[in-house]
Amino acid sequence: MENKETPAETPMEELPEVERLKGEVEFLKAELEASKDKFLRLYADFENYKKRMAQELESAHRSGKFEAIRALLGTLDDLERALGFANVKPEDLIPGIKSVLENFARSLRSLGVEAVPGVGAEFDPRYHEAIGTVEGEEGKVMHVYQQGFRYGEMLVRPARVVVGSGTRTEAQPPVESN
Repeated sequence: MENKETPAETPMEELPEVERLKGEVEFLKAELEASKDKFLRLYADFENYKKRMAQELESAHRSGKFEAIRALLGTLDDLERALGFANVKPEDLIPGIKSVLENFARSLRSLGVEAVPGVGAEFDPRYHEAIGTVEGEEGKVMHVYQQGFRYGEMLVRPARVVVGSGTRTEAQPPVESN
């Protein structure tokens, strides 16, 4: 006896396979929608994070400027008071000006700004700008024309200095006085 399939039997056998594939397609569609929803939520969270970080950075920047301004206002007050004494003798102003300078230096230090090493220090091209040489100990800073400053490891302004050349002219014999 031959086992011949009838046309009516073939679709019936394939029906469970089609149903299974339809179910799998529906499952994959649902999974894709869930993944898409998760992606969109993560993307929105990331965009919000970027905006929040930009706002926090701007806030920190403003806060830093605010602290610098607050630290320097005392110097402004001191200078205004000094101008109030402008009609006194110049020698009477010197102690006040020295005090203003000390307060200003203290304000800079409170902000983390420190002076670059000056006279007597080894010349360091990272912190010094040589504008000339004079007789003196080779490689040593002999004179500072403009003080340099750094903020942590960042150079705010190099010190403009004169450096010792290491050469000395022959000393003249002392003149004897009678």
